[in-house]
Amino acid sequence: MPRKDLITYPKKVSYRKHTGMVAWLLHRISGVIIGLYLIFHILGKSGVAEWFTSLTANPVARVIVLLAFTFHAFNGFRIVLIDFASGAEKDVFSKQFMVVLFLTVVVLIIGAFPIFS
Repeated sequence: MPRKDLITYPKKVSYRKHTGMVAWLLHRISGVIIGLYLIFHILGKSGVAEWFTSLTANPVARVIVLLAFTFHAFNGFRIVLIDFASGAEKDVFSKQFMVVLFLTVVVLIIGAFPIFS
């Protein structure tokens, strides 16, 4: 006969989406985009990956890179505040994440004007 705590274990642990998990996932995705951009940028400038140079001439690709850099920077600053400025003691994770998203959108709108003009 199985133990009673093992029977109720799936009910105790459930997957819930919350802003911390979404922020973590978006931070990782933006980090991968930035890493790939830097690698292919170096290869494109050296002449190995010339296709990448023509790809980054596309305004949509430039906006995606700007979005990745901006979100990664603001979310990284949020993480530093949580780690070193006792931001983890308060229950303000969703407010901080909304501020990060707001600042990202503002910088993206301001930065997209020169790209599309």
